[in-house]
Amino acid sequence: MDDIAQKTAARETQTERTARLLALSGYVPILVLLLWLMGVDAAHPAREPTLALLESYCAIILSFLGGIRWGLGMVFRGGGSPRDLIASCVPPLVGWAAVYAPVPYAFALFAVAFAAQGAWDNFAVHAGMAPRWYGRLRILLTVLVVAAMVLAFVATA
Repeated sequence: MDDIAQKTAARETQTERTARLLALSGYVPILVLLLWLMGVDAAHPAREPTLALLESYCAIILSFLGGIRWGLGMVFRGGGSPRDLIASCVPPLVGWAAVYAPVPYAFALFAVAFAAQGAWDNFAVHAGMAPRWYGRLRILLTVLVVAAMVLAFVATA
């Protein structure tokens, strides 16, 4: 392996580690809010604010994921893909709608949206639009977040 290839591989490894750390850090608010939601009584005064925080954070994360796809759509195949740019606007809209959906159905909608986004991101990896490490990261986070949304649904049903 030549020097340039070694530097490129090292940079990609560092990028993957940084992305994994940041992504798992971004999962912490979901986990903390979920654990609080599951442990607090339905009549507790902090329950409604907890629901609002969890729903709004999930909507923000869906918007972030849509933004990633917007970026990939701009650079893929040298000129981007209008279809990907249009589709990248769907996750924030779904997140926004889920915030206004009644509980527990908001969490069901979030679960479906995160699962669909995870699948779409992995299709992008297989199409060569994103690095392989991104697919591994998205599988991990999709499983964690979808499981959290299912548990939030159960905790609020």
